[in-house]
Amino acid sequence: MPFTVPSSAIRVSGLSAAFAAALNGTMVMPLIVMALCRVPGIDEATATAVASAEVGGIALYCLLCPRLVRRAHWQVAAGGVLAMVAGQLLSHVTDSVATLSLARLLAGVGEGALFSLITCDVAAQAEAERIWGQINLVGGVCMGGLLYALSTMAPQAGRGPIFLWLAAFGVALAPLILSIRPRVEATPVAQVSPSAPLVRLPRAQLALVLVVVLLVYGVQAGQWAVSGYVGERAHMAAETVGLFLALSSILGFVGAIVPSLTRNPARRAPLVALGFVILGAAVYAFFNIAGQWSFLLSQIMVNVGFYMLTPFLTGLLTENDPDGALVMRTLIIAMLGAGIGTALAGELFVSGGPGMFSLIAVGVVGLAWGGAMAVFNTIKRTKHEHEEAQVGTRHIAGADGLTGHGGG
Repeated sequence: MPFTVPSSAIRVSGLSAAFAAALNGTMVMPLIVMALCRVPGIDEATATAVASAEVGGIALYCLLCPRLVRRAHWQVAAGGVLAMVAGQLLSHVTDSVATLSLARLLAGVGEGALFSLITCDVAAQAEAERIWGQINLVGGVCMGGLLYALSTMAPQAGRGPIFLWLAAFGVALAPLILSIRPRVEATPVAQVSPSAPLVRLPRAQLALVLVVVLLVYGVQAGQWAVSGYVGERAHMAAETVGLFLALSSILGFVGAIVPSLTRNPARRAPLVALGFVILGAAVYAFFNIAGQWSFLLSQIMVNVGFYMLTPFLTGLLTENDPDGALVMRTLIIAMLGAGIGTALAGELFVSGGPGMFSLIAVGVVGLAWGGAMAVFNTIKRTKHEHEEAQVGTRHIAGADGLTGHGGG
């Protein structure tokens, strides 16, 4: 009997490839900034601004074209790959600030298009944290491997081959990305399984989830932004800091195993709470326990906690997203949070020191935990009320049948 690959594995592979291609630029952003700094006439501030055009391109696509993939799937898939690869190649050959900014913007627009393939495919899917966990795990390991490979490359003259590597990464993933099939139908509500939530969240609760996403991404990006300073205080070489951050990114994605294997929605709240505990404790340890191994282990656990809880949050939004547009715009919220965290981190770290910075970060994690628990408690309470109402309806129907009042 010939071996056949399960359709679910093909689907996860394609979505994971789109995830890795869509977010690889943001993952290796520090290396992109370093490469741009070596272009004649571009200083660090200008390089950072040029690199941020990529994030702007992603946000632009998410804002203007979140539903385009439903009408033109193949055009979006092929166009996304071409735009991303073209942006990387143009970044390798051009030298002016204007054309480099345009190249990064083009790459970002392509990456936004690729992300829309995922959100449209999983929209309104019940127990969506499982598919998001699988996507984060497989796609994240690919991105982490890319970051590790680029971080261990020997220094080279000029900007080096980083943009060629990013273009090759996109080309290599293209066949998997193009294997994603157009969605046949997108139901307006999640397909409800016996264990799935039976209610949709009101807008106030969805807004609270978005605030939680903003806070979590802010903490993750903020502590990442000052990790170099922490390495300096631990007397670590810059190369070692980069290597450890790359390793922690790869190993940290194992946190996504938890949501990818979760089959009982009743366990969502305690698992999310555990993810917040791991994240908060690891952030505190990172800034308060010196040493190389503490640096590596705490960074691994920061990423484990982060990738353990974020698929649950994204999954919750996905279940309440009929066409993928909500999750597309959630990506903007996540990047906004990362931008705010990065912008504030340096000043907070310099002025308050690692101890004060860690307390602020843990406090923000605590606020995010409180918001997440409020949402999951609302789901639990509403589901319980819905189940009680169903039981009452069945009792009334049974009584009517016994007394002969149930028929016409």
